[in-house]
Amino acid sequence: MRLVDLGHALLAPFTDRSHRYALDKLTAMGVDVTFGVAMASVDVGSATLSDGSSVVTDTVIWAGGISGASLVDLTGIPAGRGERIDVAADLTVPGHPGVFAVGDVANVPDAAGGTLPQLGSVAQQTGVWAGKNIRAMRDGATLVPFRYHDKGITAMIGRNAAVAEVGPHRHQMEGPFAFAAWLGLHGVLLSGFHDRVDAVMNWADDYVHHARAGARGLEAARHRPS
Repeated sequence: MRLVDLGHALLAPFTDRSHRYALDKLTAMGVDVTFGVAMASVDVGSATLSDGSSVVTDTVIWAGGISGASLVDLTGIPAGRGERIDVAADLTVPGHPGVFAVGDVANVPDAAGGTLPQLGSVAQQTGVWAGKNIRAMRDGATLVPFRYHDKGITAMIGRNAAVAEVGPHRHQMEGPFAFAAWLGLHGVLLSGFHDRVDAVMNWADDYVHHARAGARGLEAARHRPS
C-alpha cells in the first residue's frame, strides 16, 4: 500500500509529535508514505504522480478535502476558499442582510484571523450560535461574534492506533486511549440517544469480531502444513 501526500507531514492540523506518531504507525503497518507529490492522473492498472513516476495499482482512493455543497451555487453568493461562503464574525453573510451561513458551507473566521476547519464540533457550535443571533436580530439586540470552544481534535490511524490533542493547549494522547477517545467523541457528536447507543453497539461488535477473526486466522496459520 502506498500513501501519497502533497504536503510534508501527515495530519497537518496536529503537532509534530502526532505527525511522527502517525508516520511511524503507518510505516509499521507496511504503508509506503511519499510526501511532496500529488496525483496527476489515473489509468487502468496504474497511477501517475506529479513527479512523473508511475505506480502500478488496482485501486486508487483519492481524498481531496471538503468543498461547499452545490447549494452555494444556487444562492448567487460569491464563493470563497473551497467553494464555501465567507462569513463575518457573527456568522452573517456580508452584503446579504439577515442571511447566515454555518458548518461546512461556511468559511468561519477564527480568533487568529484564519479559518476554522470543517469539523463536526465547528458545525454544531456555529449552528447553535447562529440560532441565538437570529433570535437577537428578531428582538432588536446586538449580534455577538462567534467564539469557538476548542475541545480538541482526534484522528484514527488504525486498530488501537489514534492520536488525540485535547483542549486549546493540545494535550496529546496516543494509542488505545486516543482510539477510545476518538470513538467517544464521535459518539457524543451523534444526535439522539438511540443513534449513540446503536453506534456504540455496532462499533463494539465490529471490534470484537475483528479480534476473533484475527485470532482464528493466526490459529489457522499455526496449523497449516508448510
